[in-house]
Amino acid sequence: MSRDEPLLSLNDESLALLMELAQVLELGVLTTDRDLVVRHCNQWLAAAAGPEVPDLVGRPLLEAFPQLSGGPAEHALRGALAGSTTIWAHRFHRYFLPLRPAADADSRFHTMQQNARIIPLTRGGRIDGVLVLIQDVTERAAREDLLRDALARAEVASQAKSDFLASMSHELRTPLGAIIGFMDLLESEMVGPVQPLQKQYLGRVKLAAKHLIHIIEEILTFSRVEAGKEPIQPEMVDGAALARSVTELFEPQAVSKQIALNTSLPEGPAMLFTDPTKLRQILINVVGNAMKFTESGSVDVEVSADHERVWFRVVDTGPGMSPTDVERIFDPFTQLDQSLTRSKGGTGLGLPVSRKLAQLLGGDLEVESVVGEGTTFALGLPIVAQPAAVLPPAPSPAPVAD
Repeated sequence: MSRDEPLLSLNDESLALLMELAQVLELGVLTTDRDLVVRHCNQWLAAAAGPEVPDLVGRPLLEAFPQLSGGPAEHALRGALAGSTTIWAHRFHRYFLPLRPAADADSRFHTMQQNARIIPLTRGGRIDGVLVLIQDVTERAAREDLLRDALARAEVASQAKSDFLASMSHELRTPLGAIIGFMDLLESEMVGPVQPLQKQYLGRVKLAAKHLIHIIEEILTFSRVEAGKEPIQPEMVDGAALARSVTELFEPQAVSKQIALNTSLPEGPAMLFTDPTKLRQILINVVGNAMKFTESGSVDVEVSADHERVWFRVVDTGPGMSPTDVERIFDPFTQLDQSLTRSKGGTGLGLPVSRKLAQLLGGDLEVESVVGEGTTFALGLPIVAQPAAVLPPAPSPAPVAD
């Protein structure tokens, strides 16, 4: 990267002071004249150049390091003679001078990785040469490479996990569907009479199979969302009507647990542009979670709208969560208080899936909770906006030059 800066003006006294200071700095310092002949070179740089490049002072820099000729390094030096300062970053060009790395440097680098600054020098108002400052960043470059390798391995492992979950979920869902189909045949007595007690047991088996399919669907959805393959089909939706229909699904459970299930809806429709199937899934997960952990009191489903968003709030009087648990509630496969969740069951995916779906729809799912008082989940979605999932992908960054 080159840029114009005020030219660095040095007289003999200030240049001598610079080179004296350079002897104690952990960086390379050299100066050249207008013919790119090296005038000064500090001990750090001379040691890094090694015996292969003896007696730098007094030699043309391009003769001492012929690898520089015709490349970006010579271009930067010529640019300095024309008045431009060049900032040299290792992630773009790796190194300015081909110097040896330190003895304890990472073995993957055969040449010192460097940041550099190539600056015009002036005397008497005219450009008289070039000042080069070189910083050894080999250790930092090694750490960055290790981090990139670790990230790549983690992404491969995550993709393998997602592929495994998706594959196994499909394999499990197919026989479970067949089991439910045969249960329906037996219950309908199409293959012979069934006693009342047998019907009761068949119903329990079918209920358990449907519960397993629900768990499998959660895993499949999570895998698709993680892989960025969950399709979004937005349309104009009445959020109030959808919330009412979701609440009605839980009315039998509320009656059974003797919990008040209340709705607070706007007088008219609350229209928004979103995927109704995904929105329904989020609300079912959140309301179902509230119903699961609330043993007394109430669960309230509230819908409101402002000029930008439609808000869905689910407020319960359950046990609540500590601030530490609130931070973990959206971690996949996490169940918080084992004394509670052991009896409640579940994969620990319902809320993580809900947040990911909310973000796909252009919003977010947030939570506030007080131990002993209850929990509030708030979902805000844009009224009219194109979801992030259907926007064109951002352009890929330009490749980095070595």
